[in-house]
Amino acid sequence: MYSIKMRSSQQSKHISGAETICDEPAIADVLLRFFNKGFYHENGAIDFLNLKIEKVTRPLTTIQSLPIYDNNDTITNLASQVHINAEILQKAWSYIEDANNYSGAIILSVHNGQRLDDTGLRGIRVTRFMFETQHNYNDRIQDAITIASCINQFPGVIAELCVSDDLTYTTGYFASTSTGYQRIKNIKQKGSRNGGRIIFVDNTINLEAYRNYLEILPKKVIDTKA
Repeated sequence: MYSIKMRSSQQSKHISGAETICDEPAIADVLLRFFNKGFYHENGAIDFLNLKIEKVTRPLTTIQSLPIYDNNDTITNLASQVHINAEILQKAWSYIEDANNYSGAIILSVHNGQRLDDTGLRGIRVTRFMFETQHNYNDRIQDAITIASCINQFPGVIAELCVSDDLTYTTGYFASTSTGYQRIKNIKQKGSRNGGRIIFVDNTINLEAYRNYLEILPKKVIDTKA
């Protein structure tokens, strides 16, 4: 199997990204789909696009997907269910709304809101994953539920908040092992490039092991409905 990744940007500012793990016969189709996504994106013209193919040499770790809910609950209510208070939630929003262009996730302490990773604008990236399902999810939901499932099913992770930086996509999500993957409509204003991914963790988490799990370990998410 092979890991396929795409990243596109304009003057080093993120425009689009995509990735998956697939069998060799599917590589050409995946490359074309990822090229079209990166090159013709609503966020603007690009001056850089990278497509990367790597052979997967380690066994894939199987992860159960989180259940998907579309109840459109509020972020505050969902956060309170996993004991994230308003102050910590506001700290998370400050990263989503600031002028920086984080290419990966920010890791925050659920206890005091302190940023625990030391990756600067790069953030922590969730890579080397695939999704196996018999259901017809669109690419956006499939990618999101895959990443959310990988992020949340690790000891010490409390929850995740994600807001897309796409101009016209205003549905975000809040995810945890207890709440599931909760889609939230109108999480931001249409036309805004604000966005980001915040991971709330307990201070006991092994950050080095967690980063290795997210960025290095090959992962296969199995749909719980399949």
